[in-house]
Amino acid sequence: MDTIPSFTVDHLKMKAGVFVSCKYALSNVILTTFDLRMKRPYHEPVMDTGSVHAIEHLAATYLRNDKMWGHKIIYFGPMGCRTGFYLIMLGDLMPEDILPLLERTFDFVSEYSGDIPGATPRECGFFIDMDLDSAKADAAMYYNLLINPKKENLRYPVKREKKPDAKKAIPQKGGKIDKKSGDKKEKTGVSSSRDKSFDINIGDKKENTDGGSLENIEDK
Repeated sequence: MDTIPSFTVDHLKMKAGVFVSCKYALSNVILTTFDLRMKRPYHEPVMDTGSVHAIEHLAATYLRNDKMWGHKIIYFGPMGCRTGFYLIMLGDLMPEDILPLLERTFDFVSEYSGDIPGATPRECGFFIDMDLDSAKADAAMYYNLLINPKKENLRYPVKREKKPDAKKAIPQKGGKIDKKSGDKKEKTGVSSSRDKSFDINIGDKKENTDGGSLENIEDK
């Protein structure tokens, strides 16, 4: 089987951010799938299920009710790895196009109080697994990234092929070798998981994500 696009991204190098996952041409329209990566893979703890579930209900409700973009929202839902969400929108779009929309959305989630929309037995398959406090904390961290993103937060890491070695040393006579050598403020009072380190076991190897590098890991 062919590898789906999201599995071709090097998750060991990617940062948290907003990325174009893929685009599909259907008849005369284009659908853009965005990767809303809230947690940096293998460097930050993933979100709890209660946080993911609460964000899903709150963000989906806000997005579909947005006066400017609501009619272009096709789908919003969580990734199985619990590091972010997928957002599918109508149109040929780039991350910069929807940054204001995402800022509003996650500002709304981070400041929300009251009953979570759709959190009843009739409206949801498992409404008791929601944690509003955790959702607000995760949303605030993501909001702080969205208000001042860098290029690495808006574009997937580029796979670069290894360049061939420079001119190899050529043996000389006598056996010797010649060698060449913005104004927006971040939300405060939120505990950040970016400062936490944690160990990941990979086969027989144990690497610490603060300083080490991980190899041969597949996300999702």
